[in-house]
Amino acid sequence: MRTNVHRSTGWTALRRSVLVVIAVVGALVATSLPALATIADKRNDYNGDGHSDVVAINGSNGCLFRWTGNGSGGLGAGTQLGCGWAPYEGSLASPGDLNGDGAGDLVAINGGDNCLYRWLGNGSGGFGAGVRLGCGWAPYWLALAGAGDLNNDGAGDVVAINGGDGCLYRWLGNGSGGLGAGVQVGCGWAPYTFSLTGAGDLNNDGNADLVAINNGNGCLYRWLGNGSGGLGAGAQLGCGWAPYTGAGNISGMGALNGDSAGDVVAINSSNGCLYRWFGNGGGGLGAGTQVGCGWGPYFLST
Repeated sequence: MRTNVHRSTGWTALRRSVLVVIAVVGALVATSLPALATIADKRNDYNGDGHSDVVAINGSNGCLFRWTGNGSGGLGAGTQLGCGWAPYEGSLASPGDLNGDGAGDLVAINGGDNCLYRWLGNGSGGFGAGVRLGCGWAPYWLALAGAGDLNNDGAGDVVAINGGDGCLYRWLGNGSGGLGAGVQVGCGWAPYTFSLTGAGDLNNDGNADLVAINNGNGCLYRWLGNGSGGLGAGAQLGCGWAPYTGAGNISGMGALNGDSAGDVVAINSSNGCLYRWFGNGGGGLGAGTQVGCGWGPYFLST
């Protein structure tokens, strides 16, 4: 009987030791892994449910609409958030969380004054008032994109192609709602104007990536982020994307189906239908699936 008591006590001590080790290891892993939610979800998560959502401007009435993601690749009904967005058509972008409150935010270039504006998400699917961040953005109009968090500091970033020199520039978020100075990332990007977009984390390395359609050959390309603000070499993912080329036609989603791999949605200009491609976690995309039609008038947030 005494032996059984000692054996039970020994097992209790051993179990406690194992649990302590597991807890310590778990804490170390949690602190060492990248914050995937920052990249995969919050770039396009406007209501705080962990699922990517879609926002777009209706070119017919200049109003902003939002479709909430259901976590399995589908979207809820469109909700009108406000009007007067016509000057921002084709340059609306989703950079991620600009001010550290956990909600996705928006930026866009006003085609009238060529200034960049910012709208902070309220975490309930809506946005606050627009705030001007700076002017002189005319060369980047129709070529602006939200990148997610390119340098893993927790703040959303912005990229854009300069129409004058064809070079790609990057602006890192400062975590308080603003952006740092523009930095040239590389040149030769002119063929990708109108379709550049952040695609979340395509290869599950914890870094934000970019995709864009080449206007010359209609093929989709991918650039993997290195986690410090730079990008790897472009890789062709597939061709036949010409119908999706155009300002506001393609948008990287972060994660539409909750698997942490970046996804893509795009409007087919031939039939006005919205299609979805799930990321496979290895840097590529699965087959396209039609989500719905009647999207012809909309300019997606890139």
